[in-house]
Amino acid sequence: MRKFTLLAGTFVLLLALATGCGQKTETNTNTQTGDTTEVQQPTEQTLKIQSYYTDDQILNLVPKEQEIKFVEEKDKYLTALKTLQKTDDPNQIALWEESEFLSAELKDGGALTVDVKVPAEAHLGASAEDLAVQALLKTAFQFDEVKSVDILVDGQSVDTMMGHVELEHPYTRN
Repeated sequence: MRKFTLLAGTFVLLLALATGCGQKTETNTNTQTGDTTEVQQPTEQTLKIQSYYTDDQILNLVPKEQEIKFVEEKDKYLTALKTLQKTDDPNQIALWEESEFLSAELKDGGALTVDVKVPAEAHLGASAEDLAVQALLKTAFQFDEVKSVDILVDGQSVDTMMGHVELEHPYTRN
């Protein structure tokens, strides 16, 4: 009987430990005062933005409302730009589909630096390249804190992204 009680007690203890494992929270203890504070994990934020694509004739930009999710405020710019890479509307074309956004970093004073990788298969004609740059700028400038945008290609400040449209360094809000 004693063995059964010991076994049942062990089982209950293991069950209690297993239940508590899924509810882990971080705590910081101040060793000088013995105070314990709970560290909250950052929560995911949701924001509605406009992303820009072109019509199926590649003549005009078409805005589309998108919902982005990000944890840290600094991540929202890159997350917003990545929406330019795909569209589910068959009447719209994502001009950035074949390109890759490497980073988007907002610096003091509202200067957003965007680094892109544009492989040869992503090169567009002159009008499509111009629309792609406009789509990037319209997407970035919808954030009030962004005052200027500098577009880098593979980390380099270049004259043109795809050989047609001369890039300004930086573009400033009108």
